[in-house]
Amino acid sequence: MKTTIRRAASSAIPRTLRERRLPRGQQGFEKRFLPWAFLAPLLAVIVGVVGYPVARTIWLSFYDGEYLQSGPFVGLKNYRDIFADPDYTAALLRTTLFAVAVVVTTILLSLAIALVLDAAPRAAKVLSVIVLLPWAMPRVASGVVWKWMFDDQYGVVNWLLVNWFGLDSFKGYSWFSTGTPAMVAITVAVVWHSVPFVAVSLFAGLRGTHGEVVEAARVDGASAWQVLRRIRLPMIRPLLVVMTTISTIWAYQSFDHFLVMTTPPGGPDHSTEVLSLLTWLEAFAQLDQGSAAAMAVVLFLMLAAVSVLYVRLNREDVR
Repeated sequence: MKTTIRRAASSAIPRTLRERRLPRGQQGFEKRFLPWAFLAPLLAVIVGVVGYPVARTIWLSFYDGEYLQSGPFVGLKNYRDIFADPDYTAALLRTTLFAVAVVVTTILLSLAIALVLDAAPRAAKVLSVIVLLPWAMPRVASGVVWKWMFDDQYGVVNWLLVNWFGLDSFKGYSWFSTGTPAMVAITVAVVWHSVPFVAVSLFAGLRGTHGEVVEAARVDGASAWQVLRRIRLPMIRPLLVVMTTISTIWAYQSFDHFLVMTTPPGGPDHSTEVLSLLTWLEAFAQLDQGSAAAMAVVLFLMLAAVSVLYVRLNREDVR
């Protein structure tokens, strides 16, 4: 009986498939090495475009590079110097606080917008396009627009605060004369530019949570808040982790808005200098390539740590 079944199964396999059965050695080659052979051209491009600049920056961080020259080998001196520099430690703390504010605000606003889009499925397509418009705007252009909006004489922000909310103290208020208001204005501009992508991504994730589990919970009498908190948000937790990670990397890499919205860049009195802007100033204003490379390496390691944390959280979600 078993022999008959095997013959029938063998005859059911197309002849071309039976003829393509390869020896074990060749099968091992196809499974192990052939995929890497197809990926080799792409990996070569990645190594050339990403790998070489990273390796070059790490190499330069161990040299006393000044005036676009590599200079003599100094070991860890550049790293010791930047961590002993109060401007660098202040920029590191400032960047971290800025990133926390941007990420928390971006995720909360994006989730609220995604829930609104999810509650209006008929208008979601049109609303999604409208929501995405700020993200399509170049960061430099949005920085210029927001700088004018926060202008002390002609800005619409002060006008709204005075005429709509009755806050007369903001009449002629200069947002960029001191550090804290300037950071608030830049944070608003960065969040405005970051929210659209995250909101549309979360909306797409929420659309995939309408299923039998949600319907069963509603039949059992669960409120909308209970369904959201106990069912829908846990279902999109991997997506939330991804969006939080991307937002964190974007926040730490913020450069355009700080460059455009502050005069001079990082002003007033270095109170808006973040790591990316300080690295750029060190490299192209002070022409200290070694210290700038060390700053870039530290920032790279911080973002790599965030990426590793994201991978681990995703593995826990899979398990």
